[in-house]
Amino acid sequence: MGSVTVHETDREYCSIVTDLGNILMMDAVKNGRKVVITEFAVGDGGGEYYRPDTGMTELKNELWRGNINSCEVNPEAANILEVTAVCPGTVGGFTIREIAVFDRENRMIAVGNIPETPKVTMMDGAINELRLVMEIALVSGDSVELLVDPYVTTATKADIDKVWAKIRENGKVTIGTTEEGMEENEIRFKVGRMPY
Repeated sequence: MGSVTVHETDREYCSIVTDLGNILMMDAVKNGRKVVITEFAVGDGGGEYYRPDTGMTELKNELWRGNINSCEVNPEAANILEVTAVCPGTVGGFTIREIAVFDRENRMIAVGNIPETPKVTMMDGAINELRLVMEIALVSGDSVELLVDPYVTTATKADIDKVWAKIRENGKVTIGTTEEGMEENEIRFKVGRMPY
């Protein structure tokens, strides 16, 4: 497995698959299974820059963990997986320097360091949700599966704005339970029963 590295002045930023992640992925390939990645975590690196090591099993100072929001293969490199999570606006008061992804057994599959990124809260006079992306270089993308829980997936304001722009561009929205014929360019959300 490889790493993705970005240089900034004299510091290097990268994400790497851990030794345990490599073992689990190789075993998954060998036995026709998948490593199921479920969670994304961030930390402050103990207050300073460091370069991650493949032997790591946890972040130096984890401060938030949440569910994976999405996963996409990089359009320019089929062996690069982009794992995304959204750290909510209610979490913060620290500087993010490290990120990691974990499987459903709480094993760290990949770890990375990032340029110092303040995560503020309302107490700081501002609030921000932060979209986090970790790029992971894989030998075989077939060995990894990301479990995105549809009940906890978080959409950013930008995601919602894109959906509304598409709706405005393409037609109307109907919310209902019937299976009547669709009109051209109509977007319809069908539910089993109305929520009232």
